[in-house]
Amino acid sequence: MAAQRHATVFACCNVIAGDLAKVPLRLYQRTGPSRAEPVADHAATYLLNTESAPGVAAKVARFALVYAFALRGRAYAYAPRDGAGELTLLEVIRPDLCAELRDGRARFYAFEDGAGIQRRAPSRAMVHLRYMAEDGWTGRSPLQVAAESVGLALAGQEAAARAASGVQMRAVLKMEDVYEDDEAWHRNAR
Repeated sequence: MAAQRHATVFACCNVIAGDLAKVPLRLYQRTGPSRAEPVADHAATYLLNTESAPGVAAKVARFALVYAFALRGRAYAYAPRDGAGELTLLEVIRPDLCAELRDGRARFYAFEDGAGIQRRAPSRAMVHLRYMAEDGWTGRSPLQVAAESVGLALAGQEAAARAASGVQMRAVLKMEDVYEDDEAWHRNAR
């Protein structure tokens, strides 16, 4: 995405994702209408705080999810379950490689997983973060919402880079050598 090249956009997304990735996530279970208790022995607690996938620290996965969310307004993670219904991993999927599909009211995702396998997963097997989902399903990029401002910032940065590089446009204006009188020559010289 071109907006990442702007230092302010990159810094904002990086700071937001970095700070939120540091926060430990606690899992709670409802025990009554207004009560919830922390849950320690659950696969999601391990996947969200220790290791989300083989060799991927949970903080790295959370950083990737929040960065994509802040930049694009949507983030995806594949969360398959084993035969007993327990979560086995939480694999971050690049937003540009994931398609949201519908079949009536049913929602599906088509994507390529980390092993290079093309998958089509139901919504219950995915984590889908959305920004300003007007239809409750598809997220909008915060940068698209502020597209005009971001476009002006990118144009300003490019103009400043051209000016700093020393590359300037030069123009030559060729004037006629024949004048009616000396006054016309002096006027043209000024």
